[in-house]
Amino acid sequence: MKTMKKLVFVLVNAVISIALFGQDSYSDKTASTNKSVMWSIGVEPSVPITHFNDLSGFGLGGSFQGEYKPGRAGITLNIGYIDYFGKSLDTVSYSDFKYWPLMGGLKYYMGKSYLHGQAGAGFGSKGLGTSFWYGAGLGLNFSKAVDAELKYTGWKQGTISNNGNGGNGYGGTGGTGGTGGGYGGHYSTIGLRLAYNF
Repeated sequence: MKTMKKLVFVLVNAVISIALFGQDSYSDKTASTNKSVMWSIGVEPSVPITHFNDLSGFGLGGSFQGEYKPGRAGITLNIGYIDYFGKSLDTVSYSDFKYWPLMGGLKYYMGKSYLHGQAGAGFGSKGLGTSFWYGAGLGLNFSKAVDAELKYTGWKQGTISNNGNGGNGYGGTGGTGGTGGGYGGHYSTIGLRLAYNF
């Protein structure tokens, strides 16, 4: 609980700092670049929250993003890979949760800062299946080449058995660590995308 409170405190301060620092008057040159088509690669550390934190403590991945930005608004397409490292609970060890998210989005620039909403599909490995992903973020362009986005991502994970034999889902009859070590339900994460734009 103390760790969660510290995390929330840090994230709230980061959001306030990004919002205050980014309130310059808008121009194409104060955004990441004055190009109408931009590309970026990013590294994405992420922390599972709510009940997903019972199954995984940390995630790390990367992404490639294209953006068409004719003006103050931009249209994005992002493909990435992320591995949420599995935890061990009681007698059950959860495997890593590995996904390939493909998401489209809209950005709205406010000087150096921006709001970014996304939605799409997450393709999971090892029987995780395909699920609907969505998210929103607040970002800041530190320069034409570097930006950071603090973001929330959520999706509904289908019920899966940890041993691959069916089992009970998270919060179901067996619960976490129950028969078969099953899991599933709504998953949520808070993450950061640190990107290089070109």
